[in-house]
Amino acid sequence: MRKQTTHLLLAGLILATSVLFAQCNRYKPTEKDLPVETLTELKAAFPKAAYVELTDTATYAVKNASGKIIGSVLCSSPMMDDIKGFNGPMPLQIALGLDGKIIEVRLLDNHETPNFLKRVTDAGFINSWNGLTVEEALNKEVDAVSGATYSSNGIQKTLKARLEAAK
Repeated sequence: MRKQTTHLLLAGLILATSVLFAQCNRYKPTEKDLPVETLTELKAAFPKAAYVELTDTATYAVKNASGKIIGSVLCSSPMMDDIKGFNGPMPLQIALGLDGKIIEVRLLDNHETPNFLKRVTDAGFINSWNGLTVEEALNKEVDAVSGATYSSNGIQKTLKARLEAAK
């Protein structure tokens, strides 16, 4: 009886470990899981954009009507979702031109308090990296917006982590 109980416990432990391992490794992001701007929104950064194409887990190639790459969009989610503002992740999309300069940084849907985010956007914080190369942006320290420090720091850390990963 004791040997049978030991075998049952061992089998249960193996089963539980297998289920946990499978759940931890089953998530593989797909194109539909990743946040990407609509083509209309992309046209602000890339006027000649005709479509986007997923090139890796969180990077899109922006292409014109003839299929030529005219830039790229880096998404911070899901890779940088562990970096938090005050109320959670600060998902960003970073539009890069072919010259390697940041065209636009866009804050996506998040759980921050709207009044605090308004302070951040009104102060021009999110636009602080526009026109910079990836290297320049990584080296630039932007002061947090007073009264919205957690949100500002979350945005800055997310941006730098995503740019570093793309480097």
